Amino acid sequence: MRQATEWEPGTPVFDKGSQLVGVVAKQQGSKVTLKRPSGLRWETRAVAVRAASDREKLQLKALARHSRNVRGLANIGGRR
Repeated sequence: MRQATEWEPGTPVFDKGSQLVGVVAKQQGSKVTLKRPSGLRWETRAVAVRAASDREKLQLKALARHSRNVRGLANIGGRR
């Protein structure tokens, strides 16, 4: 039987099931909760997650920057 990997909160990872990059929010047993800078959260199996590549880490940084910009525009009335 394959043992699930333990993931530290804050670790950038790639979920093979959803084909999305995210950050580990928490892990309970074999389930991992991931989140994206936009606020999207989802749960997946720990064995379906791998460490994010350098390119995927850059993607997360770009998503974080974009999310901050969108929230900033919403706060000044630029978006509703």
